[in-house]
Amino acid sequence: MKPWNQIPIFENSESLISIEKYFKFVEPHPYYKLGAPYKDKNKIWSLRESVVNKLINANKLLKTINKNYSLIIYDAWRPIEVQSFMFNLALENEFNLRGLINAEEKINNHPEVSKKVERFWAYPDANKKCPPPHSTGAAVDLTIIDQSGDLIDMGCEIDDIGCKAVPDFYINSSSKEGLIWNTRRNLLKNVMRNSGFSQHPNEWWHFSYGDQLWAWQNNYDKAIYGRV
Repeated sequence: MKPWNQIPIFENSESLISIEKYFKFVEPHPYYKLGAPYKDKNKIWSLRESVVNKLINANKLLKTINKNYSLIIYDAWRPIEVQSFMFNLALENEFNLRGLINAEEKINNHPEVSKKVERFWAYPDANKKCPPPHSTGAAVDLTIIDQSGDLIDMGCEIDDIGCKAVPDFYINSSSKEGLIWNTRRNLLKNVMRNSGFSQHPNEWWHFSYGDQLWAWQNNYDKAIYGRV
């Protein structure tokens, strides 16, 4: 359980709406392509209505700073079944990287693997009092594209579960590339924060509005979005 899961949720029952007419997004959807069990493909690119409105404002703000840049959405609402699929896939990938094959050995002798994965992939808890952020429709994974539609380099890929994923990883970099990546990450962070979002402490690409993480980072006494 994360520290923000202690924040109570007072659901405002706002609907999920499609983001497809407002934003560019990664196609095909990276998790659908892997076989994630979306029951309704038409809802893959959905978020809470207020979150969408704030994202629209964030994209406008980004363009005022750099007219050649736009936001691109990597992932949005994530049903709990998809969260479970992706969590287990990340766990299995990490076990494989360590050469751990025996199921009993993996589960009983290597709790540090699960701990590492949970820094980036929220545990798919069925308890509605502590929902994974993406299952609320309040969290979004995104980055920036240039005028040609190409992703700009941010120093590591989205969903990297290594140390380079931490937003400020390059803050003290002495390399030219590191300084560029830090500047770009700061641009994304500032655009999103000035539009009302909070950033995940371990992921430069993850932002949310209205969920428990957002409430915790802003010292609010409640979240307004629970699991959808």
